Amino acid sequence: MAIHIVTDSTACLPQGYAEEHGVTVVPLKVSLDGEYFRDGIDIANDEFYRRLVAGATAASTQPSPDEFASAYRAILDKDPEGDIVSIHISSRMSGTLNAALTGRNQLDTVHVRLVDTWNAALGVGFPTMRAVELAAAGALLWQVVAEVEALCLRTHTYFVLDSLKYLERGGRIAKAAAIAASILKIKPILTYIEGVVDVVDRPRTKKVALEHLWAIIDKHVQKGIEYLGFHYGANRVELEDFQREFTSRYNLPSILTQLGPVVGTYSGPDLIGVVITEKKSP
Repeated sequence: MAIHIVTDSTACLPQGYAEEHGVTVVPLKVSLDGEYFRDGIDIANDEFYRRLVAGATAASTQPSPDEFASAYRAILDKDPEGDIVSIHISSRMSGTLNAALTGRNQLDTVHVRLVDTWNAALGVGFPTMRAVELAAAGALLWQVVAEVEALCLRTHTYFVLDSLKYLERGGRIAKAAAIAASILKIKPILTYIEGVVDVVDRPRTKKVALEHLWAIIDKHVQKGIEYLGFHYGANRVELEDFQREFTSRYNLPSILTQLGPVVGTYSGPDLIGVVITEKKSP
């Protein structure tokens, strides 16, 4: 019995990865001034950021249960004895996982297992990639789910934003915090704690924030890294430089991917994002 992998578009997988490995990606939707687009399908990332910078009002919405039911049905119709592992953005940041649960229940099937990553972007992408590796290696369903859930707990996301206004607009951080950061010129290092945005550090300048971010990366490298990736919005050149510096310092592999419109709605166009999965403890 084959194991099939489903995720959502917030996973920000490397370009072409889903097609190459047979991963089904259910898109969330983003709106710009009331016009809706399927994430990763109906609007190019660069065009989204261009319009965001130009002042468009952005918002996002999760897929419907019917969209998940349709995705699962398409897989199970072709492979009735197969199983599905469906891996998604934190349930505390989006209703996507709940929609997936409802969609599964519509089919009344025991062949779909859901995983809450408590994360976003490559924090969803890396567990998805690990599930693909395990399924290809012939792991059993329970092994895939257990390994992926354990990997989620070892995956850490850090990001430095040029502005907190997009997080504030999207309700992901309090307005008072965004205003205070702007007034005090703070460049906080943000992360996800128990599935929601939280603050790791509160440096006063971007230069200091990046110094602290390198210190965080160094601590993880010393423990051992299984996956590491960098995210950018509209600032690819800056992140390419950051990635080159990482390679120069550690001589370790990494990937670089652009945040899609849904995650970019809350991060804004200029960010430095780092997602790290530590190796299992010996």
